[in-house]
Amino acid sequence: MDKWTRIRFQPCIPIGEDGKNITACKKHIDLSRKAATEGMVLLKNSDGVLPLKAGTKLALFGNGHVDYIKGGSGSGNVYSGYVTNIYEGFKIKEAEGKVQVFDELSKFIEQDYKQQYANNGYRGWLTETAIPDDIFSRAAAFADTAIVTLTRYSGEGWDRTDFELF
Repeated sequence: MDKWTRIRFQPCIPIGEDGKNITACKKHIDLSRKAATEGMVLLKNSDGVLPLKAGTKLALFGNGHVDYIKGGSGSGNVYSGYVTNIYEGFKIKEAEGKVQVFDELSKFIEQDYKQQYANNGYRGWLTETAIPDDIFSRAAAFADTAIVTLTRYSGEGWDRTDFELF
């Protein structure tokens, strides 16, 4: 993938200190991360759910929290040195003592999407995992907050067709 990284082919505008190029350097990545953090819109916080209170018990639903899609195909694809999915991010927060995650549900969903890929599933076209009643019941008994992820995978010529979701 590195040989196709755009910075290798496009002239960089020297916008750093002393006229240095900063595209793809640590400073640029840090600035991009800060801009993304400050610019994102999460949810309507109608009942004061956010920020999550320390110790919040979470059940994470939706394939997107383990099969995180950071871009799309074609021009929607982006290069990144690493990707942290939503589940991994909450596990980091769990290790810091800030939340608790119902792992059984996330691991079940993760196993299902891996099976779909093993059965020639195509990225962006996987079906949502059907949660068995017993796991759903244990998740409901454990968690005081549910987070549902929805994902969209874009690609040229096929992502804007009309189809019925429900």
